[in-house]
Amino acid sequence: MDIFPFPEKRDKQQELIDIFGQTMEEETSLVAHAPTGLGKTAATVTPALEKTLENDGKVFFLTPRHSQHEIALETVKKINERHSENIISVDLIGKDHLCEADGVTRDGPSCPRHDETFDGKELSKKAWKKIHDLKHQNLRAEELKKKCRDVCAYTVSMYMCQEADIIIADYFHIFHPGIRDMMMEKSQASLEDSILIVDEAHNLPSRTRSLFSHTISVDLVEDCITEAEKFGYYQEQENLEQLRTEIQRLARDRLSQKDNEAEVQKSDLKDPIDNFHSFEEMIIDMETIGEEVQEEEEKSYCASLAESLEGWKGEDEGFFRNIERTRSGSDRTIRIRYSCLDPSISTAKPLNNAKASVMMSGTLKPQEMYIDLLGLEDANTIEFKSPFPKENKLELAVNTLTTRYKERDQSMIQKYIWYLEKSLEEVNGNAAVFFPSYQLMNQIGEPLNDRTDRQVLMEKRRNSKDQNQNLLDKFKNGKDSVLLGVASGSFGEGVDYPGKMMKAVFIVGLPLRKPDLKTEALIDYLDDKYGKGWQYGYTYPGVNTAVQAAGRCIRSKTDKGIICFMDKRYTWNKYSKLLEDRPKKTRAPWKEINKFQEE
Repeated sequence: MDIFPFPEKRDKQQELIDIFGQTMEEETSLVAHAPTGLGKTAATVTPALEKTLENDGKVFFLTPRHSQHEIALETVKKINERHSENIISVDLIGKDHLCEADGVTRDGPSCPRHDETFDGKELSKKAWKKIHDLKHQNLRAEELKKKCRDVCAYTVSMYMCQEADIIIADYFHIFHPGIRDMMMEKSQASLEDSILIVDEAHNLPSRTRSLFSHTISVDLVEDCITEAEKFGYYQEQENLEQLRTEIQRLARDRLSQKDNEAEVQKSDLKDPIDNFHSFEEMIIDMETIGEEVQEEEEKSYCASLAESLEGWKGEDEGFFRNIERTRSGSDRTIRIRYSCLDPSISTAKPLNNAKASVMMSGTLKPQEMYIDLLGLEDANTIEFKSPFPKENKLELAVNTLTTRYKERDQSMIQKYIWYLEKSLEEVNGNAAVFFPSYQLMNQIGEPLNDRTDRQVLMEKRRNSKDQNQNLLDKFKNGKDSVLLGVASGSFGEGVDYPGKMMKAVFIVGLPLRKPDLKTEALIDYLDDKYGKGWQYGYTYPGVNTAVQAAGRCIRSKTDKGIICFMDKRYTWNKYSKLLEDRPKKTRAPWKEINKFQEE
């Protein structure tokens, strides 16, 4: 069976197809470092579908963002068109995004589409007809939603999963145990008969940690107090006010003027609640309020608090608990956090128990780190070089700059501004500058804006999705614009700037984790488990974030671009070995840029 969607295979695609085929035969896992341009989606989706069409089962194509579903859907459409196949795909997104029942519960009979969607407890004939009409159309979730005006789009998409050959979904659909169990039941599938394709898999450790992490803030408790009062739960309101008092007391006891964070224990929150009420009953109370609120409103703060309190009861091994005080302008917030340190808690079971799994990304280096962190028991590995012509890319490392904390004084900030000003003058077209943090972006970006004639567009920490899109549109439509963003933010990953849209990327500093207590706990935990805590928990993720941001301007064989790493640490072997190519050292990047553009 050969259902490859294109007339010819790209360089190295066949090699990836072959090793993934071997992985599926062995029923193991594959870690594939495959840079942009190799065609890894077609090279993994095609053999996976061939395997499942011959032997039953399902393919799950998993991404960290909805926007990354499109390429897998297009691959399925091309297979169907080219080979006259009837492969059924479902684009699955969260319930919140598919349901239009604003202000009412999604599950109960008060939903305006409930009676049209269900006949008693069974699916209605109208809903079954809708599934029959849509299942072969390979629709995006938004398209399916528009076609389900009279029945529930979410219910239709879930039932479509039963006949689907490939389900394109988000990480949480498989890596959250409760949601995975529901998914398998609804789609009448089993993990053992499923092939998992994990796209942008460098995100998997951090994203799956977040699935098992919980936060209780004073702001959340105050929202719960308001909610309880509104719905007439006055005794529960008093208990919530007492909870707020206990969190504030804990902050006074553990935090000082200088120390804005401190490690805490499970008992530091549980015991005070047991003293004035009962920890278990507090969870039940919050769930009860949440259920009533969700019959009338889309969101319940009490339901969120119940989930976080339930999470607080979790294990200590592989987790970290702390209390922190944060300030933003005049606002001050106290938070208690339960943070997961070990992603394998979430990933090991599905990746090892599936029929086969592949993790793929352009930044899966070093591969042994991902094998360790994800808990893979038996894995093949393959590493590809970038397929793009080397002569189309200028890669520099400025060895006179650094954002290392002990060297980051005002003179270094001024030096960065001056280097960026001179370098941007030489770039023929749009450019982007990515920073390790919003604070550093503001320190350098605001003065830079006053010293360049270019249109400077700056990412804001609290921008909405629409605000970010407007900023991106301005940049893409501009001439000689400069986009300033954070390397780990909205524009440093998952956004393409093809062709002449971006001619240069400057990476200011090394985007390392904030050196807080949680990071220290992560390093210590990974050091105890693997003997590589500093690398796995700090340096390697920082370099990979920089590499992701750097890759924004070279997205095809015809793109020509400049990548400038503005920190001497990129010339050090322990960091440079993680880059695709070793950058050229320079003290005058503007001269190299000018020379490259004239060639």
